[in-house]
Amino acid sequence: MFFEIERDIFYEGLSKTVPIAEKKSPLPILSHILLNASNTTITLSATDLEVGLKMTYISNVIEPGVLAVPSKKIYEMVRELPPGIMNIESTQVGNRIKIFCGEISFELAGMDAADYPTWSSFEDIKKFSVNSKKIVNMIDKTIFAASTDDSRFNLNGVLIEENGEITRFVATDGHRLALVDENLGLSFESKVIVPKKGLIELRRILENVNGDIALGFEPKNLCVSTDRFMMSVRLVDGDYPDYRKVIPPLSDKIIKSNRIKLLQALRRTAVLTSDTNKGVNIEVSQDTMVVSATHPDLGSARDVIAVEYKGEDFKVIINVFYMMEALGVLESELITFEFDKEGAPMVIRPDPPKEYFNLIMPMRK
Repeated sequence: MFFEIERDIFYEGLSKTVPIAEKKSPLPILSHILLNASNTTITLSATDLEVGLKMTYISNVIEPGVLAVPSKKIYEMVRELPPGIMNIESTQVGNRIKIFCGEISFELAGMDAADYPTWSSFEDIKKFSVNSKKIVNMIDKTIFAASTDDSRFNLNGVLIEENGEITRFVATDGHRLALVDENLGLSFESKVIVPKKGLIELRRILENVNGDIALGFEPKNLCVSTDRFMMSVRLVDGDYPDYRKVIPPLSDKIIKSNRIKLLQALRRTAVLTSDTNKGVNIEVSQDTMVVSATHPDLGSARDVIAVEYKGEDFKVIINVFYMMEALGVLESELITFEFDKEGAPMVIRPDPPKEYFNLIMPMRK
């Protein structure tokens, strides 16, 4: 293997693939990335057996070849190189590569490419052209509500389902729920659960992608690709709970508030919460909301903001961090809260309403 490539281009490929390489796996090969020089391109591949990514770049390939190299070390080496053309050449023996850039050189021991996990090409699955920014927005609106409890593996991801012509993303950890609908132009028969880790990596890759991507499903994988990259994410094998059962009917207790002012009040009050008690008290009366918290050893915090509300007074205790995360992903200046009765969930929507809402279960006194 022998190829030439711009250092900045190669470094970009490493920055995308190296975070996926598994560092704690009992399989040493998973801490490596696969370099494949073929014809006029160089492909960098990484996988942890759940998420896989291939990045492809134009390169001056002098001698084709393939080799697995330690992801962290090659990343650190290339990071320290100056801009310009760099050469990578494999040695005749020992599964090693030599890296040259001007007067700088490195040598790095690798592993036989034959030991690297094989990839499915996903060429035979049906794919749809989807706007990348819409996917990023739907991930942002839901992923924070997915569970982090490994024992609840079916909640450790986002449910994707078709609802007529609309694609729906749903995430819940049992204490809160986020739901967003969007017309993506997808069409698939079954529901799928995409793991949280895979969506985090997908969002990272799509962050700087403009335009459309190709997206498709097979029984065990989600596949996303452009002419530059191809990513696969292994789907969660399990049943998602019937989230519709926890969505309350529309309530007549609707509070309208300025999102930023409320978020600031919550942040100030959160200073007096703790790891064991994350609840804040919310008291709503005519056009007024009082947000307060008390720490038994440190003191108390209280803030008052103006809201639009004409109903009966009520009180509720809410996890302040859940509410701040829900407000943080909204873009609207105004938001509404719907609260039906004591013990019922609080529903947060943008105002004017869009195809998105967040639901938070109240805490017990």
